[in-house]
Amino acid sequence: MEKFANAGHMISEQLWDDDDLADGKMKRGLPTGAAMPLCWSHAEYVSLVRSRHEGVCFDRVEPAYERFVANPVASHHEIWTLKYPLRRLPWRKTLRVILAAEATMIWTADGWATKNSVEPSYYEAFDLWSADLATGQLAFGTVVEFTFFWQTTQRWEGRNWQVAIT
Repeated sequence: MEKFANAGHMISEQLWDDDDLADGKMKRGLPTGAAMPLCWSHAEYVSLVRSRHEGVCFDRVEPAYERFVANPVASHHEIWTLKYPLRRLPWRKTLRVILAAEATMIWTADGWATKNSVEPSYYEAFDLWSADLATGQLAFGTVVEFTFFWQTTQRWEGRNWQVAIT
């Protein structure tokens, strides 16, 4: 990073990383004309230097490091939402469906030869509804298909989703 600083030792927000332009305005490794000096880029540089010197990230959040790096706890759930409709679920994990409104989840694991339902739970603190589908009894490779019946509007979703147990 130091080699990309200007004569005043200021670090640019952006550097040109392509071949020099014919008009001479953009040259490889030089600033693009973006903000310079940029205080956060200097602060990040100082943070990197200090962290390297100390051998540990100087501004890491220790409880987060302990929870997610030093002593991680595996999640038993995979989250599905209408905006993030995952298509695969690791075998023996619980499919947690999160919705913005109350809806009964109707599902099948045998192509609708049989059907099951799951009533959602309401979490007031988040103003969300959640329904869990435990898949531990389902065989590896099973495809779970489901839809919703929206309670407030008394209507079916009008489409099905599929999640493969992998």
